[in-house]
Amino acid sequence: MSDASNTMSQNASQGNYSPAAVRRFSEAQRRTKALASPGLADILRLVPSDDQMSKIVPAFGVEAGDVDELTGAGSNMVREQYELMFPILVTHIRGEQNFNGLRMHLDRVVDGLIRSAYGAANFYENRRMIAIDAADSFKNADRDEDRLGVDGGENRVDGLRRIAAENGAKAYALACVASGACAAYEELMGQAWKPYTRDNGRSLSRDVAAVQADAMGF
Repeated sequence: MSDASNTMSQNASQGNYSPAAVRRFSEAQRRTKALASPGLADILRLVPSDDQMSKIVPAFGVEAGDVDELTGAGSNMVREQYELMFPILVTHIRGEQNFNGLRMHLDRVVDGLIRSAYGAANFYENRRMIAIDAADSFKNADRDEDRLGVDGGENRVDGLRRIAAENGAKAYALACVASGACAAYEELMGQAWKPYTRDNGRSLSRDVAAVQADAMGF
């Protein structure tokens, strides 16, 4: 456990932090780990579902875009790059086509769309949690959040809900684009797109590796 985690746990047990603050911290930690190499599944866990968006759009009057158009746009981005770069990046080695160059390029194209959608999804989730905490009577002693605004308009909770809804629609749209890109990549390359992860682990200890190297004479 990190120093930050230890501090949060100790303060939570002593009552210095609210359960909501601890929950937000834990969720932020999980998302920070995924941030290094986010995948489509990480995005879909955070953005509103199709059913939720069908309720958010009429309830808040936000624009979410057409799902088919957004998914198609993501798909077309990958397909256009595939067709354009195929004759340049696909090489021939001993009479066989080598797709490594094209695959790496498309990996990066999809990665960019995934990271854009993941950033929006994270922002939406943060806004959503803030709105939930503000509306929870057990975490808001004065209940000012329920009172009308000074001009008779939205109260604070209503405003926070609207901000979350607007960002939810943005995150959902970008998730659709990323989904389309991933689907096209899998169809064209014959395998699902996966985020790049650096493997820093050692398969052998230093001592074992040294013994084996000595046995082989190098």
